[in-house]
Amino acid sequence: MRDRIPDAGKKPLHQLIKKSAADGVLTARQAGYLDYGRQIRNGMAHGQTTHAAMPLAMAVPMVTTSFAIVSELCTAPA
Repeated sequence: MRDRIPDAGKKPLHQLIKKSAADGVLTARQAGYLDYGRQIRNGMAHGQTTHAAMPLAMAVPMVTTSFAIVSELCTAPA
């Protein structure tokens, strides 16, 4: 998203997701998935989620969604 948003600089991911959705870089679905993933990541990084490992039933959909969104963004015209 930093490559597609002018003046993105070091803005937090939350702001980049909102700006990307507002500018049409992301669809509402993509923005929602990315924001949910951001919240999960923050919970793990800041100790709010205490699992040492994520159960497979939770990990597979999250990884699949992440790859799908990255693929969509990389194939979309800038």
